[in-house]
Amino acid sequence: MDWGTASEAAQTELIVDIGGQIGDTIEGLGKFLKNTRMMVYLVMMAIRIVEMKRILKDTGTLYLHCDTHAGHYLKIILDAIFGRSQKRFRNEIIWCYSGGGVPKKDFARKHDTIFRYSKGDNIVFNVDTVRTSYSEGSQNRMKTSATKAFRGEKIYDNYSMNQLGKHPDDWLEIPKKIRKAEKSDYNTQKPFELYQRFIKASSKVGDFVLDPFAGCGTTVIAAEQLGRQWLGIDLTYLTIGATKLQIEKLCPNIRGQIKIIGTPENEDQALQLAQSDPQGFEDWCIAHVLKFKRTAKTPGDGGIDGTLKFPIGSVKGKQAYGKGVAQIKGGNHTLGHIRDFRTAMQNENADFGIFVTTTTPTSGIEQEIARAGIYEHPSYILDIPVLQYYQIQDYFQNKLPKIPHAERKIL
Repeated sequence: MDWGTASEAAQTELIVDIGGQIGDTIEGLGKFLKNTRMMVYLVMMAIRIVEMKRILKDTGTLYLHCDTHAGHYLKIILDAIFGRSQKRFRNEIIWCYSGGGVPKKDFARKHDTIFRYSKGDNIVFNVDTVRTSYSEGSQNRMKTSATKAFRGEKIYDNYSMNQLGKHPDDWLEIPKKIRKAEKSDYNTQKPFELYQRFIKASSKVGDFVLDPFAGCGTTVIAAEQLGRQWLGIDLTYLTIGATKLQIEKLCPNIRGQIKIIGTPENEDQALQLAQSDPQGFEDWCIAHVLKFKRTAKTPGDGGIDGTLKFPIGSVKGKQAYGKGVAQIKGGNHTLGHIRDFRTAMQNENADFGIFVTTTTPTSGIEQEIARAGIYEHPSYILDIPVLQYYQIQDYFQNKLPKIPHAERKIL
């Protein structure tokens, strides 16, 4: 993520168009950090936080989750946008966890920071939904204090143990490890319990929760499970595809109700995307059309853009898997490309491959497809062409390629 025209435009908008404290702050940070990657990240965050504050209700709360690399800069930006009043900055919440490696010459880094800000004074804070258990020591002290108060030795003024639990502190211990049933391939996934806690504290059933960095959907899934309305936003087709798949897996009751805004909705839009943004077209086809897992681009990969692992039954007492691969070509291609794809399929030991395109096949391509033969699934009746030529126009006619059933993971 290097400095470029988008970073320059965001910085100019913050300094010139928006101005005020945030403009001064960004200008000052720019003099210190120059056009570094950290400055790219900060202007990207700042322009979004300005918008988040704009749409935040007076009763609402903003939670910003960060680690030690940028937290100190983000706190300055948040103060500049929300104002330095203590009534706007509510908490610096420390999430403690364990596990993972440790540095040889530093203290182990085992916490993240969540900054909590409000736009108004009359915010929602449902304290009883997030109370914690009293420690054994606290319970004993409470009993002692009550006894002394009974004898006339005043220890606490108007304080007694709450039957619902202790008032929550600004630090919490929640395991970082994700439960297997909830895990995605998204490497920065957070535990649902963490975000459920904040949603419970700062919203009511039916309220609206927005996550403008949706990732694999942890926040919106937590909101759905708690009866809130929600909206998730992210930058790429891959991450939005991951969010949708994760929601469908963990909230199957709303599978048909999820609406994605910003992806092609008809043939013309798909063709326009292929022409204007070939990389975006690839990502959309992998994530939303095929629902394959995106592969990292490496030299000599033969142009494999996505893979699928699917179960084929038990072999020597263990579950065995087959493999499908895909290549996306939004522009012109030749018979040579198809042959190269077949070679890549063989190198990947793939059982079948899908060549996604926007054009009709030539007679030579049709012959090459026929020569590839048929893959027969070993566990149930399903014959799949080893090489499938799939025109994206068919997607909008509800004509899908033949793909074995598999658990979909696209990141």
